[in-house]
Amino acid sequence: MPQAGGADRRRIALLLETADVLAERAARTADAAQAQVLLRRSAQRRAQAARLASAGPLPPGGRPGAGAPPVAGSSASG
Repeated sequence: MPQAGGADRRRIALLLETADVLAERAARTADAAQAQVLLRRSAQRRAQAARLASAGPLPPGGRPGAGAPPVAGSSASG
């Protein structure tokens, strides 16, 4: 059975590869608005990869906070 850490590493690698592709597309486009969107999405993927890398292994359930009790004062309705 594969380790959860391996899945995390694959996810991080995929996020970083996607960020690179988005940045390359931004560099190729002549549309400044599209380039801005692509660069923002690239930065989001890099930030997501960094968060995942610094978070360590995921709890049972596969999502951060999946097994954690609700935070006092928080609401599911937003």
